[in-house]
Amino acid sequence: MKKGFTLIELLLVMGLFAVLSGFVVVNMLRPQIGAEVDTTISVLASDIKAQQIKAMVGDTDGEISAQPHGIYFQSDRYILFSGASYSAGDPTNFEVLLRAGSTFGTISFSSSQLIFSSTDGLVSGFVGGSNSVVLNHDAGAQQTLTVNRYGAVDID
Repeated sequence: MKKGFTLIELLLVMGLFAVLSGFVVVNMLRPQIGAEVDTTISVLASDIKAQQIKAMVGDTDGEISAQPHGIYFQSDRYILFSGASYSAGDPTNFEVLLRAGSTFGTISFSSSQLIFSSTDGLVSGFVGGSNSVVLNHDAGAQQTLTVNRYGAVDID
């Protein structure tokens, strides 16, 4: 009688190893995706505060007088701009692309733009309930960023 493993035993062990490896890989990716979404939303919050500060200190961005500053949202990017509204052709616009797999789902800001008034830094045309943006990731992670009339950012 020869000693060894049968084909069925080998296949069973290999199958169990494959299933366990799958669980490990899935559980290792989940924190990475969560960290990616957290990082993206933190950078966006920082950019929002920077635009508000530019409006409050009277940053002219090359113009003669102080300008309002804002952010224009699209599904896969947001654009930092100066002026009373977003103008696609303005060479001073700064575009920030979202990472692959991330998109803005719901953009409730009026005309998809968040604008801070010059000198006081308040949100121009603030409407309660129309003051948030939702960041979605293909893997199911999601975070909501809400801005109040004073420019304070809340992340859920």
